[in-house]
Amino acid sequence: MRGVTGLRVWRLLLAMQLFLLALVPTAGAQDAQAQRLLQEKRLVIAADNLYPRTHGSLIITQPQATLFRLTQGVIGRMHGELIACSLCTQLPNSLDGTLVTQPDEQGRTITRATFDLLPNLRWGDGTPLDIGDIEFGLTVARRYPPQVLDPTGITARIRSMRMVSPRRLEVLYEGTLCKEQLFVPPPLPRRLEEPIFRADPQHYLDHTLYFTDRTRPGLYLGPYMIDQEKPPHSIQLRRNPYYAGPTPYFERVDLLFKDATAAEQGLLDGNIDVLLPKAVREDALIRFTRERRARFKILWSPSTTLTWLTPNFSRPALADRQVREALYLALDRDTMVRDLTLGTSLVAPGYLHPGLPAYTAGFPRYGYNPERAASLLESAGWRRDKTGQRRNAEGQPLALTLSYRAGDHGVAQALAEAWRTMGLSVSLKEETDIVGTLRGRGFDMVLSSITYSAISPSMPQFFLSSAVPTPENGMRGLNFTGHADAALDRAMDGIDLAGCTRDDQRQAWVTFQQHLMAELPRLPLWFNSLGTVFTNRLEGVGNPPFGDPVLTIQRWRPRAAPPT
Repeated sequence: MRGVTGLRVWRLLLAMQLFLLALVPTAGAQDAQAQRLLQEKRLVIAADNLYPRTHGSLIITQPQATLFRLTQGVIGRMHGELIACSLCTQLPNSLDGTLVTQPDEQGRTITRATFDLLPNLRWGDGTPLDIGDIEFGLTVARRYPPQVLDPTGITARIRSMRMVSPRRLEVLYEGTLCKEQLFVPPPLPRRLEEPIFRADPQHYLDHTLYFTDRTRPGLYLGPYMIDQEKPPHSIQLRRNPYYAGPTPYFERVDLLFKDATAAEQGLLDGNIDVLLPKAVREDALIRFTRERRARFKILWSPSTTLTWLTPNFSRPALADRQVREALYLALDRDTMVRDLTLGTSLVAPGYLHPGLPAYTAGFPRYGYNPERAASLLESAGWRRDKTGQRRNAEGQPLALTLSYRAGDHGVAQALAEAWRTMGLSVSLKEETDIVGTLRGRGFDMVLSSITYSAISPSMPQFFLSSAVPTPENGMRGLNFTGHADAALDRAMDGIDLAGCTRDDQRQAWVTFQQHLMAELPRLPLWFNSLGTVFTNRLEGVGNPPFGDPVLTIQRWRPRAAPPT
């Protein structure tokens, strides 16, 4: 036995030694990476494990969003980020008179915002950006549900737009808007896209050039444009010669879309320079942080991506507030965050991230309390039978099916186990189209994540009574729970009616959060933190709070000499 044990130890040490040798790049690999960065001015980024089939100006979600940020620009605030107005000099504000709230001719409140656009804005083929492109972007945005083209929900409040001078865009909004809420849908090249849209508005997203012919320079306003692509593995970008903002150092950017294991190995081999959050596993992030500090820089940033649970209020048990609170209290979220996200996520104290200006403490909190959960279930009429299964007075079991996305199976299992311990019968169902599942409203409970605007949270649109998808409204709207609460509606109206001072906004958001945490129409679990890995051969890198790392790409530079 002693000899066998010694042999095992020897084999283990040999395996570890081979593993460590594999992590050390050869001199040739180091030289090749330096030549690529310094002489070819080409950067390689592992962006995601999913290939962006369409373009980010049309659907603002990952992985499309990263492509959007590299190739387009925004007027106002970009969804989910603090950085704003990449096509203008600054956000309108009340101090210089570019943001004014006033009554119109009928006495209704409107907000007039004047954006100073960058000089010489041109599409990638040299065609000047004009008001027609901005208006066409608005036309298309109004054709689709908010989560497709307008995550902020502000598009519906735009009354009119006009150019008051060659570089000044005036936008009139219904009601009161503060500068943090200002949003204009991304411009679209009218000369290229409008004929396609007019021919078949219903299927425009299937026929747009952003889907069928993405290498046309005239589609892009951002620092880069698509040069070629090799679906489903890579997209090659080249610098946009007509970009109006600061010129980035790198002439070319290769975006790779591969599984995390291959991406991590590519980084170790020197073939990849950056791993974006969607291209690296959390355990690898921890390993890079602990063991590879000499070669890599890992930057963590908070995000407004909230993992939460959506109950269907058409299920009588889940419409009972006591049952929802019991399900919430039965979850040891601290342990789940530690075990499932390696402690990188933040247990949600409520629906808004504590780092946001709109967040204020002063509402109910729900920690792990299985005793209280059991008491609530008893009070709601769900008592254990001899087998431990909870049933109501009619003998019906307390049962639900938890739907989840691919990749969330571990979280779903942990939730199901916690609820089974409380006497529930829980089935798991992996969904290929989680949005379709939510919109169809045929579910019991859905585990999913959302990302909302960091400065002016778009959270209210998920709770408005008028936003429940129904056959009458074409199954549009984001209130998938079916929960309708007049008091909560009034609290959300209060956000729109509040002034733009910090005190006014704070009180309005406190009232909104108090109503949410009292009723628990959805169950917030945790906020994800995002980690990005950079080779130490780059400098000037950054990971903006609540933002995509590529937003700072114009500051990225190669180090003149290899890191020692």
